[in-house]
Amino acid sequence: MNAHAAPDLSPEDFVDASAYAREVLRRWRLDAGWLAEGADANDPELPIESRLRRYRQLEALRIQWLEIKGRHDVEQTGRLLSTLACECLEQALAQAEDVVAQRHGRLNTPEGRPARLAVLALGKLGGDELNFNSDLDLVFCHGASGQSDGRRPLEPRDYFGRVVRELSRLMEEVTSNGRVWIVDTRLRPFGQAGAMVWSVDAMEQYFINEGRAWERYAWLKARPVAGDVALGREMLARISPFVFRRYLDYGLFDSLRALHAEIETRSYREELQDDIKRGPGGIRELEFLVQSLQLLRGGRESALRTPGFLPALRAACDAGVIDQSPAETVGENYRFLRALENRLQVVTGRQTHELPSDPELREDLAVLMGHAGWGALAERIESVRQSVRESFRKRFGGPEERAAPSQSLWPPSPELRSRLDQAGFEDAEAAADALERLHDRLARRPLSAEGRRRLDRLMPELLDEVLQHDPPDTGFPDLLALIETIARRSAYLALLHERPQTLARCVRVYRGSARLAEWITASPQLLDDLLAPEKSPDLPRLPPIQPEDVENSLNSLARYRQAGFVRTALGQLDGTLDRPAARVRLTRLAESVLACMAGLFLPEDDPPAVIGYGNLGASELHYSSDLDLVFLHQCGEAPLRAVQRMINAMQLPLPGGKLYSIDTRLRPNGNAGMLVSTLESFADYQDRHAWTWEHQALIRARCVLGSDAFKSRFDDVRRKVLGRSRDADEVRRSLADMRRRQLEQRSERPEKRLLGDIQFVAELGVLLNAAENSELIEARATMEQLRLLADLGWLSGVTAEQLIDVFNRAAALRDRLFLERDCTDELSDTARRVVEEAWTAAFGASR
Repeated sequence: MNAHAAPDLSPEDFVDASAYAREVLRRWRLDAGWLAEGADANDPELPIESRLRRYRQLEALRIQWLEIKGRHDVEQTGRLLSTLACECLEQALAQAEDVVAQRHGRLNTPEGRPARLAVLALGKLGGDELNFNSDLDLVFCHGASGQSDGRRPLEPRDYFGRVVRELSRLMEEVTSNGRVWIVDTRLRPFGQAGAMVWSVDAMEQYFINEGRAWERYAWLKARPVAGDVALGREMLARISPFVFRRYLDYGLFDSLRALHAEIETRSYREELQDDIKRGPGGIRELEFLVQSLQLLRGGRESALRTPGFLPALRAACDAGVIDQSPAETVGENYRFLRALENRLQVVTGRQTHELPSDPELREDLAVLMGHAGWGALAERIESVRQSVRESFRKRFGGPEERAAPSQSLWPPSPELRSRLDQAGFEDAEAAADALERLHDRLARRPLSAEGRRRLDRLMPELLDEVLQHDPPDTGFPDLLALIETIARRSAYLALLHERPQTLARCVRVYRGSARLAEWITASPQLLDDLLAPEKSPDLPRLPPIQPEDVENSLNSLARYRQAGFVRTALGQLDGTLDRPAARVRLTRLAESVLACMAGLFLPEDDPPAVIGYGNLGASELHYSSDLDLVFLHQCGEAPLRAVQRMINAMQLPLPGGKLYSIDTRLRPNGNAGMLVSTLESFADYQDRHAWTWEHQALIRARCVLGSDAFKSRFDDVRRKVLGRSRDADEVRRSLADMRRRQLEQRSERPEKRLLGDIQFVAELGVLLNAAENSELIEARATMEQLRLLADLGWLSGVTAEQLIDVFNRAAALRDRLFLERDCTDELSDTARRVVEEAWTAAFGASR
């Protein structure tokens, strides 16, 4: 169970090798046999100060003894020591609260309960992996307001500040019995210059406006450990977006390489070669290995948002972020160094990470580590540290190899125009002006030194990639606009540098699609989606939705929708996704968003069903499609407010763009009708009052959200309405009039007009033939309707095939015109003639 145990060690030998054990047993008048007796370390008869010190010291000693004996491993030791610290903190906090309450009364919540501090632990305690002699890195926050109810009332900041001071005194004060634990509060906002206690609102604002890069590492290990634990969890949920970025933060690689170089420099300058934590190949390098995986991908892989080192390593392995074999090596090296750290502190009785130089202490350490002598232990230590350094170098050794830029175009020089002309730019003057303007604007912008370094490193690489294409001008202004945007968030400058293949794909995408360029520049986190393999344009993973946190849920959904659009568009541009598959994917994307929005806004017990009309109902959504929705409920009071809130939220201007435009005009009586109707009233309206064009709209209707029973009932209503017999002349007049009014009210491009005309021809055929041919009712997509109408003989086989061909070409052209840069293709006169002839044959008159 424990590879670093010494199971044959006696309690007496352990005490002989441990300065800490000798001191603690002497202080509490015990002998080495106490370790083997299993006696209780707690003495409730003692005053709180002495009771805490006795319990902490003896219980910690017992935990280390059991690890050395092989009863548990270093991970369990960390958890047991962390639990011990939490128990001591909770007892000390309760005592501190009582002391302050006696003087100033209690602070109460609006519900009348005593308000408490949330004690957040960072560092080793936060990771549930406390060392034998670690400090406790603590941050304190509260959610209280008003004043305490005593004779000398205090406001929350002063009140809880006194609680923290009393807590620190109980834990840290050195008495004849030593101390409980050292409490370190320097990781609070603004460090030693900041307030000791923060409200949760103020702390959230700090991280939004002031949070620094190193604090992301520190708060990776944060967890609530005492006091108001629920409030602590709320605080961590609020700052999670600061710690775990929604984009892949490749800036980490540069900073960690710099940090590694700093560790090596300091290790020689400060003689840290024997420091197993901060020196080369030490615990800190191992922690950076795993923390980088958490910070890089934790925004997308929620399993990585776990405080402890070994749990995070296992989560990274399960998620495929790190391979099994290197993960096992990293884990074993970590266990060895942590066991060594604990026993080093037991041997010396001090909070140290430096290997001893004293020969006697070295031999004692070897005994506790289960080695024959110092020579064998030193050899093992060196082997582990070399392995750690190699793992670090593999992870952060530098970006992929690339050729040096072939042209010197950045920063702009007086020779820029001639160089651009020689490089093949068709409009070298315009390109030079654009580069110079970008340089001037960025020179005036207050970029960090690191951001400016990343910019000046990337620009020659970008320009060299641009020159690989002919002509280089295509998409060039959009690429420069992207650089100007991401210069504010230099992690993306680092991403494009670290991943040359992503930079190359970015240039190709910007050359190929002005639409994608616009989307990505407006929301640079979409660059992450260029990391996905070109042969696998799958939809992103649906984000978790939290009804108690609507704002963040909406933002997550907007990013999800946006990433879904980008990946689908990339699939079409790369040729890995055809038009029908893209339309179905866009439909499924919208359905997923609707389901999440229903979970956020609609009542759980009896939510209304959502009927999708138009392209949504037919599973033919386009990027520019609105969602035509009708809301139906079973009975009772209609949830109007909930549906209105859902519709409004879907059209909010979110950071990732609004979710969808919603059109509810197809509900019974249009804008004058109820926003939410019962299915019975809907059926009655369709049966007795609906216009022919409303029955036409019902052809493409589908229940996209609702129980199976409700979907079945809706389908029954739809079949009954569409299956009735109709006056053919009246249907032709009504549909022709509707199409005429559509064209008068809106301007349609030629390909969109042909698509609309073909749809009307097919839907005319459905309305005229569904009474005798029920299979038509199940066909919502235009091409399927045309094939069925040909099978029935209402259309000739030749006409149907011609219309399907024109429909495919018009729909494909619509996508190309929407996505591709400078697409000038258009449909032939033959296509227009085919559709006009089919219209005339179906409606009995040309237009």
